[in-house]
Amino acid sequence: MGKRSSGAPTVGIDIGSSLIKVVEARPGKSGIQITALGISPTPPGTIENDIVIDPQTLGQAIRRLLSESGIKCKRCVSSVSGQSSVIVRIIEVPKMTRQELAETMKWEIERHVPFSASEVVMDFQPIERPEAPPDDQNMEVLLAVAQQEVVNTHVEAIFAAGLEPVAIDVEPLAVCRSLVDLSRNGEAAGAVAIINMGAETTEMAVFQDGILAFPRTIPIAGDAITRALSDTLNIPLEEAERIKRQRAKVMMDRIEIHATGAEAGGFGITGMGGTNATVDIGAPTAEEEDLSTLGFIPGLGYGPSEPETQQPAQQTGTVPDFDVDFGEPAAPKPPSMAFDLSEEEPGSSTPAGQNFDFSADLQSGTGMAQPTEPESSMPVPAGEQSLQVSEDAISDEMIFDAIAPVLVDLAAEIRRSLEYYVSRFQKQPEKILLCGGTAKLQDIDKFLENELAIPVIVANPLRNVAFFPKGMSEDYLEEVSAVLPVSVGLAIRDLIGE
Repeated sequence: MGKRSSGAPTVGIDIGSSLIKVVEARPGKSGIQITALGISPTPPGTIENDIVIDPQTLGQAIRRLLSESGIKCKRCVSSVSGQSSVIVRIIEVPKMTRQELAETMKWEIERHVPFSASEVVMDFQPIERPEAPPDDQNMEVLLAVAQQEVVNTHVEAIFAAGLEPVAIDVEPLAVCRSLVDLSRNGEAAGAVAIINMGAETTEMAVFQDGILAFPRTIPIAGDAITRALSDTLNIPLEEAERIKRQRAKVMMDRIEIHATGAEAGGFGITGMGGTNATVDIGAPTAEEEDLSTLGFIPGLGYGPSEPETQQPAQQTGTVPDFDVDFGEPAAPKPPSMAFDLSEEEPGSSTPAGQNFDFSADLQSGTGMAQPTEPESSMPVPAGEQSLQVSEDAISDEMIFDAIAPVLVDLAAEIRRSLEYYVSRFQKQPEKILLCGGTAKLQDIDKFLENELAIPVIVANPLRNVAFFPKGMSEDYLEEVSAVLPVSVGLAIRDLIGE
């Protein structure tokens, strides 16, 4: 069943640890229109370890950004994320009915999250792949789980901004929506990998014709590059971050200097001097014990424990009870959060809460990215001040030599993930779409293409929509486009599909 378009203007809000991104979208005669967008710094001290700790201050910052951007629409879709607080995985279970699956998920959720089952909200959706054999005894399920506290404080900030939340989405699906679904014009997209390079993590996901096939979080991203500069050059993190943004670049002529320690990959890569060899489809699968870290968990069992009752959200205001397929909020209910992807008829009774919604994405073939920003700088101990290197003495070669080991590690982890995908699905991605703040590192796309032997493109979600905001130059839009895929994908959530 395809997504039913609401036709209502919507604001997509992507709240990162350093930047808040907002995009307003509405339907137009020639397709989706972006009518406003804005980016501003996240107030210091409002987010810590992926949790909003000062919802009121954050909410006021969002309110100001909306006003400065000329956004008056109150209807919004946002997302939650975090390596330690939000889990998005594909799990495999014996084939069963949706009702049986709902009961199974209640029993099995604690097997897949690193925090207490009594402190989470969750949702799930079966994945139907066209190529799956009809007599297959197993089925795949997309599972999303988040800590209750993360959702509660997130929604409190949305209310403080004076907004009306329609749904909470997951970032991988939002990114695919803006980068894949808008560009394929109803045609099959093939296998596409999206690498969302933020600050704390790199979110990687492979999609087959817009359906999520393989997600993975890699704990190497922009912050690791900043720390490498700081440690190697003995400069404060704040200065290292500035140098990274202004001067850091991949020096392709120095790549092979840093080849030591890199493994030869299944993509015809030898160390850092990659070739254009194709993937060996017959490559061995990843080790069994490694599969959980790569986002796919086979052989889901059955457990005896009783599911815990979720705690109600502690927030002001009321959260509407949102229907999965119809997008419009029903009458206000008492505040509570729940990830609800079950298919309900209009007017049916569902638990009060916020939709963590991706059922229609999977059913209609649409699907799955999060630019976050670097952590605040730490002061340099007084005894080390005299040892700092002046920026005038820092050459471009020194900068690249400092960050090269991080890039080597990142490429190795991406390669490992792609090898696992190839071994499971017997095909390689046709291209890689790169996004996130760290994707702006000069020539990182060329570096990854050299390493992975797959075309790598820095994505721009604004190329497939009509764009109407005034006073924004093409240079500015090109500069910020890499951090907008999540917010664009959230804004268009109810504007695409059948």
